[in-house]
Amino acid sequence: MLIILITTLLALLAVAGAVWAIFFGLGIFEYLGGKKKSALPAIDKVTLKEKILALNAPNSPYQIIGAKETDLVIEWKIVDAEWYGIFSKEKVNKTYNAFLFLDENRRTVRYYEEMGSVEWHAGTDGLKPSILYRKEFFKGRILFRKSWGVQYGIKKGGGLGKIYEYKFDIGYIRDPIRKVVEGNGWEFVPVVRKEHAIF
Repeated sequence: MLIILITTLLALLAVAGAVWAIFFGLGIFEYLGGKKKSALPAIDKVTLKEKILALNAPNSPYQIIGAKETDLVIEWKIVDAEWYGIFSKEKVNKTYNAFLFLDENRRTVRYYEEMGSVEWHAGTDGLKPSILYRKEFFKGRILFRKSWGVQYGIKKGGGLGKIYEYKFDIGYIRDPIRKVVEGNGWEFVPVVRKEHAIF
């Protein structure tokens, strides 16, 4: 009897833990900021927005712009290339986007991320024609991401050479934004659900 009671209790705890993990993963109990007070005085929303926009630089691979659905959007076209293989045509597209919602009441910047990748190949597999298409998409909160790639092939205009080379490090954009946000008395809060980072 005692073993059945303990087993039932452990099963109920496992189910409750699984339900909590699902809700947490979906962002239902997500922390939206406002409880961690900064030692620095908080500046106003307009000034903070200007300081974040000032991170744009002509040589940076990303662009921070204003948007209709949120305060700011980061767009980073990591790779967008087409080329020819020996008996094929290839295309790859990799992008990173982030939505920044500046919540003036809580003095928080909520940060939501999306990454997408599309790879396309049309050619031959031995003697038979083949078409391969692969698409990956991630939405939410990226904890850590670094990648590097290089591709050589026949360029669209003709000639053999390097088609693309890229280096992607999530910290390259996120760390400067976090520094500006926290250095001006606001809280930086990565979120899992897009609805927490849009109007």
